[in-house]
Amino acid sequence: MEHARAQQTGSDRLAFAAEVRATELHSGREIWGETTNLSKGGCYVRTREPFSQGTLLAIEIRHHGVYFLTDAMVAYTLESNGMGLSFLNVPTNQLPILEQWLSSAGGERPAEASQGTTE
Repeated sequence: MEHARAQQTGSDRLAFAAEVRATELHSGREIWGETTNLSKGGCYVRTREPFSQGTLLAIEIRHHGVYFLTDAMVAYTLESNGMGLSFLNVPTNQLPILEQWLSSAGGERPAEASQGTTE
């Protein structure tokens, strides 16, 4: 079931390891974890204390001194293992960072030509 849920984010996920700080927007509770994969629509974060499904977060992904900042929602949780995140309202100035990481992670170029508009 988790695999079907992960695929609903819209893009294929590519293997990508980076440090993540996730802060719950409502309470300010913060956890740290590591991404195991990344797509234009979200990522999976390995952490022992995942947030509950539906939780709204501010996330910071750090990779080789570069920071990607956006809001996200917990799409699903695997108890004591991690959580799948869906990115929400990615700021325009953050998109080039995400696209660069995806390009370097999988050798696949982001589907810019097939995406007439920015969502």
